[in-house]
Amino acid sequence: MAVKGVDISGPIAPCTAADLKAAGVGFVICKTGFGSDYPGQQDSGFAANVKLLEAAGIPWGAYHFSYATTRNGGIQEAKHMLRLLGGKKPLYGVWFDMEANSTLGGDLPGAAEGFCETMEAAGLYVGVYASTSWWQNYLTSPVFDKYDKWVAQYYKECQYDGPYGMWQYTSSWVIGGRNFDGNWAYKDYPSIIKAMNGETKPEPEPEEEKELTEAQVKAIAKAAAREEIEAYFQELAKKPVSSWAKDAVAFVQAEGLMNGDADGSFRPQSFITRQELAAVLKNEREKE
Repeated sequence: MAVKGVDISGPIAPCTAADLKAAGVGFVICKTGFGSDYPGQQDSGFAANVKLLEAAGIPWGAYHFSYATTRNGGIQEAKHMLRLLGGKKPLYGVWFDMEANSTLGGDLPGAAEGFCETMEAAGLYVGVYASTSWWQNYLTSPVFDKYDKWVAQYYKECQYDGPYGMWQYTSSWVIGGRNFDGNWAYKDYPSIIKAMNGETKPEPEPEEEKELTEAQVKAIAKAAAREEIEAYFQELAKKPVSSWAKDAVAFVQAEGLMNGDADGSFRPQSFITRQELAAVLKNEREKE
């Protein structure tokens, strides 16, 4: 089921956590900063935003606004973001924001790969954010197929024809006096990331079916046949003694050779056991 959420740069205030929940916000993606790891290039509201969201139990993710044009530039920006995250692993992942026109003409696949590989090495779920126009015109390398996609298109529907996990559908969602970008998440990111971090147990794999030996097959068939025969004779025993057997039953009963079952019933249709035959012979000898 899709979950509605927002993303934000700067402080969430004056909006409160209660305002977010009342609006049906299921997650928040917070900006950590931009560019390489230099002083002053962190987002002014990131630390306070994370504190507010965690206290309210609202899951969050993070994005980094990129100016990287090389693989090494992407790696440096990842290190910047990792420092700002301070070891946290957000349940809505971390995202590489590619929209700066100044980067066009650079090695965009290399920059994205450098960033994403560094994040994955740190144990984080990572994806790439860009507009539909960028995805269709600039970010067409197979490199991007390795990562989740967050697509921005402010329209009644997302017209990107490739797979994606999130859609940013508006830049004008006002909550608690604060303007947010509105998003839909189509994946259960918290479950995916918890499983990735070993916080939930994976579903047990089904046991491999083993082939039965010929002897095992014969034993199973024999047991089934025995059960079927016993059930047949048990049903017969419930029926009255047939007319053809009445005289014989009366004879052995009168001669004291057989007394029937514990309830006095006879089963002329059933096989006689060795134990029962021994009892008949014993009764016959005692008569002599």
